[in-house]
Amino acid sequence: MYPVAYCRGINSRARFNTILYGIGNSYMNVGSKAILQGTGSRAEVIARAIATDNAQIYARGTLIGEQKDSKAHLECRGLLVSDTAFIHAVPELIGRVSGTDLSHEAAVGKIAEDQIQYLMARGFSEDEAESLIVRGEDLWTSVFSDFLTH
Repeated sequence: MYPVAYCRGINSRARFNTILYGIGNSYMNVGSKAILQGTGSRAEVIARAIATDNAQIYARGTLIGEQKDSKAHLECRGLLVSDTAFIHAVPELIGRVSGTDLSHEAAVGKIAEDQIQYLMARGFSEDEAESLIVRGEDLWTSVFSDFLTH
């Protein structure tokens, strides 16, 4: 069971933002659901997942369009930081009427080696580079602070 938003009114809106960080032997099975019942209703479901060590993450998202002129988007991005971690993105779109517009985008992967090399070429250790990428630090201010202040 997970949170559900019922967008019943005309032009009603819902937004879910979820951040998951699995460490050790964590097991997470979470999600969000938006049901578009009002004309012109909108929803956005965004999930970000990071899995390290032996963590297992199931990130679920469901969008149900039940009214014309409704629109929703589901986005899930997962980052695997170890070879034994596991992320399963489960997007579900259900259109029950013509005139609803539902979309999803899901991606799961490892840290790109070129990103780590880029940061290491600028003086960061490999661990620092991975940490910056995983934490999602604003690289424009942390990596290029000297450049931005001159």
